[in-house]
Amino acid sequence: MSAQIAQLTSALVESEWRRVAEQQSMSATVQKIKEQVLNLARRPTTSDPEDTDDDSEE
Repeated sequence: MSAQIAQLTSALVESEWRRVAEQQSMSATVQKIKEQVLNLARRPTTSDPEDTDDDSEE
């Protein structure tokens, strides 16, 4: 019985380590995406003012 408890405890610890590692990886990915979005938001637009989709001239 104690061997089974030790085995289950070990599996639980390993599962928790994996969960924490996945969470850290996802947090890092989210942070990178946030940085990329902020960089895109700061980038000036490069479209030609004459080349707009505005239909106000008609």
